[in-house]
Amino acid sequence: MSRVEKVAPACQWVAERAGHVRIHREKIPAYTAFILGKYSLISGMDPHLHHIAADRRETAAYILALDSINFGSGYFHAGLEYNTIAEGLKKTFERGELSRPEQWAAATPEYFSQALSAPVDELMVQFARHLRAAGEKIIAEYQGKVVNLLEEAGYSALKLANIVAAWDSFRDIHVYKGMEIPFLKRAQILAADMNLALGGFTDMDRLTIFADNMVPHVLRCDGILEYDAGLAAKIDSGALIPSGSEEEIEIRASAIHAAELMKQAAHRQGRMVMSVNLDHLLWHRGYEPELYQKPRHRTLTTDY
Repeated sequence: MSRVEKVAPACQWVAERAGHVRIHREKIPAYTAFILGKYSLISGMDPHLHHIAADRRETAAYILALDSINFGSGYFHAGLEYNTIAEGLKKTFERGELSRPEQWAAATPEYFSQALSAPVDELMVQFARHLRAAGEKIIAEYQGKVVNLLEEAGYSALKLANIVAAWDSFRDIHVYKGMEIPFLKRAQILAADMNLALGGFTDMDRLTIFADNMVPHVLRCDGILEYDAGLAAKIDSGALIPSGSEEEIEIRASAIHAAELMKQAAHRQGRMVMSVNLDHLLWHRGYEPELYQKPRHRTLTTDY
């Protein structure tokens, strides 16, 4: 069993033993019908926000660059969000400043600070480090071309996610009660984003949702996840939840398992959706004003 294929069963194992997070399974059928009835499935990336070029090679490079720095919600300050990062990176590609892995390998925190209108802080340091790592990997192993990585994966979402999951900068595995628990959020979202941007990827149904802090937030607000009093108080007060702690692992694992249960409920209702589809719908629900204004859990991590 590959790394990615271990995500769902490992997260089920955690969810069944969790002491801080509870899944209200009895609510899942009705909630699934609500989500699928309220929101439309996403079939492509927004070209106003993302760099979708006429040249597929350039689009592939943009997606890898984006998902190399698609993290840091715990570090975000006013004005910095995913959309800011995606659009800021799009503009650097349009200016020809970061369109090639050779340029990524020279990225600096100061450059990201200027490109994203953000202070030079730990997040900018991490952005530069992770983009440099991606550039160095593509140069060393794929002749400087991101499409060569896609061809090695055979345009299989599962294989692509497994390849990058082995890269140090995409590693997302923690230990819970003595067992390794893989989440692989960014490795999986890279495969999903490549499919949205380029199309033609197989086995998308073998990916899970992308375990971050938005999807569990939505599931908590909508009554699918319930946190114990101590964890709820920490999140509501804005206290940090340490990366790799029991609480953080249970939050992420329970969100993944809840989404797997939603997928099963959808199939029973005659809707053949994938976990990836549910992730997109739940993520966008998180931007509804009544949910967005409520505090999500904060963790200083490069996993999401």
